[in-house]
Amino acid sequence: ALGAFDGLVPIWEGATLHQVRAARVVYATGSVEQPLLFPGNDLPGVMLSGGARRLAALYAVSPGTRAVVAAVCDRGLEAAAALMDAGVELAAVADLRSNGGTPALNELLKRGVRPLRGMTVLEARGSGQVQGVVVGRPGAEDGEGEHAFGCDLLVVSGGSAPATSLPTQAGARTAYDRRRGQFVLEELPDDLYAAGELAGAGALEDAQRSGEAAGRAAALALGFGGGDSDGHGHAELASQPPDVAVPPPITSRRPGKCFACLCEDVTAKDIHLSVEEGYDSIELSKRYTTTTMGPCQGRMCQLPAVRLMAQETGQSLEQIGTTTARPPWHAVPLGALAGRPFEPAKRSAIHGRHRELGANVMWAGDWRRAYDYGDARAEALAVHEAAGLIDVSTLGKLIVRGPDAGEFLDRLYPNRFSNLKPGRIRYGVIASDAGRIIDDGTICRLDDDAFYVTTTSSGAGAVYEWFSWWLADWKLRVLITDVTQGLSAINLAGPRAREIMGELTELDCSAEAFTYLDGKPADVAGVPCLILRIGFVGEVGYEIHYPSAHGEHLWDALMEAGGKHGLRPFGLEPQRLLRLQKMHILIGQDTDSESTPFGAAMPWIVKLDKDQDFIGKWALERVVDEDLETALVGFKLSNGHVPTEGSVVLPEGDGPVGQVTSARFSPQLGGVIGMAWVPAALAKDGSRVTISDE
Repeated sequence: ALGAFDGLVPIWEGATLHQVRAARVVYATGSVEQPLLFPGNDLPGVMLSGGARRLAALYAVSPGTRAVVAAVCDRGLEAAAALMDAGVELAAVADLRSNGGTPALNELLKRGVRPLRGMTVLEARGSGQVQGVVVGRPGAEDGEGEHAFGCDLLVVSGGSAPATSLPTQAGARTAYDRRRGQFVLEELPDDLYAAGELAGAGALEDAQRSGEAAGRAAALALGFGGGDSDGHGHAELASQPPDVAVPPPITSRRPGKCFACLCEDVTAKDIHLSVEEGYDSIELSKRYTTTTMGPCQGRMCQLPAVRLMAQETGQSLEQIGTTTARPPWHAVPLGALAGRPFEPAKRSAIHGRHRELGANVMWAGDWRRAYDYGDARAEALAVHEAAGLIDVSTLGKLIVRGPDAGEFLDRLYPNRFSNLKPGRIRYGVIASDAGRIIDDGTICRLDDDAFYVTTTSSGAGAVYEWFSWWLADWKLRVLITDVTQGLSAINLAGPRAREIMGELTELDCSAEAFTYLDGKPADVAGVPCLILRIGFVGEVGYEIHYPSAHGEHLWDALMEAGGKHGLRPFGLEPQRLLRLQKMHILIGQDTDSESTPFGAAMPWIVKLDKDQDFIGKWALERVVDEDLETALVGFKLSNGHVPTEGSVVLPEGDGPVGQVTSARFSPQLGGVIGMAWVPAALAKDGSRVTISDE
């Protein structure tokens, strides 16, 4: 897990970022072994006991030939035994605990190793490598009861610290436990559970038991299983007495650098200086020294830094507290958080059928869509001469419902929707505060209080957020429901479309009964649908919206019924040619962040005379009072060369004054057609310009 947010736990696994939303979360983040602070603690050859033990026991790698082990708990003693098994000579073992016996201690005694009790490492010596160690009682004067040993490996264990960062990000609170010398979880939110070492378990059996208890409690809280919950599953374990000696902030005051944060090269002297300079709280000292801001994010340096701060300020560790835990808790590639891999590849419910039909698949925003089915021109011709079928499930789909739904849409769009009759459709563009085009789509009035709104494929999420943002401010009686994923959509278009529809529905699809811009509910092939009589491709069209669970069924039914009528599936490429022949703009391709409805050849859509104020009205009033600088126009070339999108427009005897936004060769129109932004003075029939893509 990278962090804990409100209702969200992002988990990085391999090359995938999982965004998990859970009603209850069990955290079993374990604990992190802590270092000891002493002069020379950054010399090569100084290792935590966990690292040395893993090298020896898991990888059969000897981390040294002669070792000194300094520990405050059994972790270090267990590492000493593992090093002996790997053939490493033990020069000495120092155990800060003065008395008591443990299985790990008894094991060393059986092997003839007698640890130096009540002692720890005071100094590591060497140049470029550990060459010797001084062991003695913490704070002892030079030479007083100390022991010097030659070695090339120093293994230390300063105990452990529960990994509380994720739970505290989720709202848990910590408190300092003097017996353990740790900050432990004290207060957990109702939806959070702790298990294992995070909950105070030491032995494997205890960790397993706490995991079972926490999992059972979380399941019972959600109504799964039977019996009574025993809380968060950690209270009993946390009360068990620890078998650890709490180390001092620094074992000795001998000369030499003593690093409190190895990641950021922060020394004990740096923390002393931060207090002297007035940065005497842990959060201020963190920013002064960068302690806890390195790769370990405080795992190994926060507790030592807090101990040093307490020593320097004379405050208790409870008073010092800890720094605020922030995500990410683990290192994560930037590519996991942004860019193409961040968004999952979306596929419609009919995607499998496109593959079976041999579709060439392309990226369209976050969606995988059919580019064509092998012959884009033949597919476009089928739409003109017979019928074509295209999957448009990627369109954004919103239901806006409530007594104020009409007023709400009137405020969002430059044109009117409150006067739209039930069963009728109206095209609309969404403008920003500055009057610039954000998105477009159709709105069908379902009844007096409900509208079905479609958006562009790439704008679905943004439009939903835009609607929600303004609704929160206006506080109208409106409910917005995003049904994009729940509904599939198919566009059936062509001169034979009515005949095909007539075979699958009892709805009268004649031109007189089902007119252009009508929207009607009806069953098609037994599937409840909303049929919109609209067209994006210049031919008779039916846009059919229906539950995604029936995605393939309705597609198959239409393909089967249309077979004898010459029906062909068509992809995005033929659709782009067909819409260009109709001069239907694509938002984001034919428009940019400066495009207004007036410049995009849609002045008719702006109703400045409507009583209701709307977003962008103030800006659009000023645009209409001023002369347009540029305008979007359609063009036809005199030669057969198709210019690339972005090609410049050159009037005779002048420099670049515009650019091409779309261009295709149209067999129906017998030449290359396209759209381009040109100076407003040239935006009239018969104007001639030169287009260059050089």
